Amino acid sequence: MQYDTIVTAPGSLGDVNPLLGIAQSLQARGRRVLFLVAEPYIPLAERAGLQTRVLTARPEFDALVRNPDLWHPRRGPKLLLDHMLGKAIEPHYEWLLQSCVPGETLLVSHMLDFGGRIFRDRFPQTRLATVVLAPAMFRSLSQPPRLSRMGLECKMPPAMLRAAYWLADRFIDSQALKHINPLRKRIGLAPVRRMMKEWWMSPDLVLAMFPDWYSVPATDLPSRVQTVGFPLTDSASFVAPEVDAQLRQVLTKFNGERPVVFAPGSAHFQARTFLAAAVEACRRLRLPAVLLSANLDEVPKDLPTNIVAAQYLPFSKLLSHARAVVHHGGVGTTSQCFAAGVPQLVLPMAFDQFDNAARVTKLGCGSWMPMDRISSEALVEQLRRLESMSSKRAEVATRLLNSSPACERAAHACLKITEDNFKERQQAT
Repeated sequence: MQYDTIVTAPGSLGDVNPLLGIAQSLQARGRRVLFLVAEPYIPLAERAGLQTRVLTARPEFDALVRNPDLWHPRRGPKLLLDHMLGKAIEPHYEWLLQSCVPGETLLVSHMLDFGGRIFRDRFPQTRLATVVLAPAMFRSLSQPPRLSRMGLECKMPPAMLRAAYWLADRFIDSQALKHINPLRKRIGLAPVRRMMKEWWMSPDLVLAMFPDWYSVPATDLPSRVQTVGFPLTDSASFVAPEVDAQLRQVLTKFNGERPVVFAPGSAHFQARTFLAAAVEACRRLRLPAVLLSANLDEVPKDLPTNIVAAQYLPFSKLLSHARAVVHHGGVGTTSQCFAAGVPQLVLPMAFDQFDNAARVTKLGCGSWMPMDRISSEALVEQLRRLESMSSKRAEVATRLLNSSPACERAAHACLKITEDNFKERQQAT
């Protein structure tokens, strides 16, 4: 079967779900979609009705997410770039070379799909939409995203901030271009410089999967960026039957009492301290709880009867029943909490999580502290504070309820660049 659209979704479930939603929307509009994803998520994509191909084999994916350096603020980005570039970029580019028809195949890619970005440069008639899930990836001199625990970048004058961005570019280039530029040279492309500032995202379309009010100022965004809103896709309608059954059991067990949901992240396999602190804090406060952990071996043994554990439960069905959510600050979890109108305690570790934590606090929807400060005493104090905080959660939830579906808007934008490309080619001939 010939596919006219290839959607590439590297990463964990929080990365996969938004691309899955876009792929479904494109398929519903008549596109022949092939969905590329890590092997653990192939069954999920197939239940969603998509044709699939393995992007990352399970052993390689497991080795990445089980590496404790993944969630370190400095070593994590390096590890991720080494993984996405060192082993993946050339095989993926070569596969695209065999599978894509330049000018006809639409590429819709998570921003970690570097092979697709290079393919777009090699064949400029191809249209590429880069999907960006969090505003931390965009630069602003007036309202810079918070990228660190200390947040010094948010207090810098513009001249100093430009220098900080330059230093960040030097670091990213040192990790990434040693993989990108040799491939570009081999296929006759000029080398990339300052990839984060100049090159990383598609020149055709960048889909910002969050609303304007959660973004950096529109004046700081490139013209090709379209903010389409939070996707709010979490696979709830096509989870495995046993997951759906477990969700019903959990909600029945609490009999209307609202639990605290603890969610360290679907790719966080080093959450033993977090989970132990959660159990002890809920014991002290006499609160029911749901512990979500990709690695159930890390869950404390002999849980109290009012605390349950699961590997995964869909947030869109669970969080509206929650008293509060304590999570790692991934943008998917953050947005689901906004939609459910539930208070959040964010415990960031790396990547975009510090910025999401700061935005939650600024919006009046919760508070945050670094994950490495976790303890049962700190959790008790923070959960008590959440209950006494004034909140704008209902206002934010209403905003999301009244917004148009983000994945539909994203699909429409993707189809528009393909239509415009077709018209340009027709005029050229």
